[in-house]
Amino acid sequence: MMKEIQRKKKVLIDLTNYGSLTAGFGQIAANYATAFSSMPVEDLHFVYLLRQKYMQEFGPNVTSVPVRRINKFLPFTLPKVDVWHAVNQQRKLLRIAGGTKFIFTIHDFNFLTEKKPWKAKMYLRRMQNKVNKAAVVTTISHYVADVIRQHVDLKGKEVRVIYNGVERIDTLEGTKPSFATGRPFFFTIGQIRRKKNFHLLVDVMRHFPEYDLYICGDAHFAYAEEVRNLIRENQLTNVFLTDVISQNEKIWLYRNCEAFLFPSEGEGFGLPVVEAMQFGKAVFAANRTSLPEVCNGHAIMWEYLDTESMVQSIREHLPDFYKDKERLEKIKEHAASFSYEKHIQAYLDLYRELAQLP
Repeated sequence: MMKEIQRKKKVLIDLTNYGSLTAGFGQIAANYATAFSSMPVEDLHFVYLLRQKYMQEFGPNVTSVPVRRINKFLPFTLPKVDVWHAVNQQRKLLRIAGGTKFIFTIHDFNFLTEKKPWKAKMYLRRMQNKVNKAAVVTTISHYVADVIRQHVDLKGKEVRVIYNGVERIDTLEGTKPSFATGRPFFFTIGQIRRKKNFHLLVDVMRHFPEYDLYICGDAHFAYAEEVRNLIRENQLTNVFLTDVISQNEKIWLYRNCEAFLFPSEGEGFGLPVVEAMQFGKAVFAANRTSLPEVCNGHAIMWEYLDTESMVQSIREHLPDFYKDKERLEKIKEHAASFSYEKHIQAYLDLYRELAQLP
């Protein structure tokens, strides 16, 4: 077994977010850990970089190694690999041994607007340093690729767009949340941050008293309290800010909602719109950032993010939306095109390409 592993090219995948399932990077790490270990790959051996408490066996084609403080100063304490893939742009980069090809994946530039100017400059400087070391920069949408070119000196390096893989959840049953009232409802999900524009939906719901709205996601941010205050000020009993929900609850909400509402202005990809489309749902989304690209004509796009325009759009498009069965099938087919199989295969091809380079 040891000789067989030695003959293979080794690929280290930084999965130090593994175990943080309520965060996007944690979900990516979990999906990567499962996907790469289950692929029948004969020419590559994977090394998973994990936090000590999540160390485990992932099968014969994976070696798990713990990330430790000593790795930062003594890179030889990590196994020598042919390719190193940094999945999370925010992670501090450990020293990489000479001869290793480095892949740097960039998901977004949200820090430019979310952080104070001095901190945004620091983040951008760190990102530039990683780009300087990279053999290839990958990203999750053409929108983010354009932003990279605007803010980073690529020094002639290529930016490859590899769309996110989206886990198929439409075949799962789900569990009805305790907060569900039994009335028809709209649904939205994401961290309760200002860039998501959830406050716009509160005003929209004044015009739809016959529907409930469930706004789900991590609500520990200051913006969440602003949304709660807005609900109270408008004395709305049909808007619910639920905080984090389980995967099964999310599935139930997608399956049973009348429409998925997503006025976000800060998406590098926009995973929730694809998940909603898996269920053939009417998706109303902001015509901003990556969302027009990812929706690709299969959602109703809000050009103007004001109450009157958003309400009018829902009233115009929702009543007859589910009558067009052919359209619903095309929406589901589009969602299925963001398969994890396609995503993983694109990275396997890239790993093989870089592993062969001198």
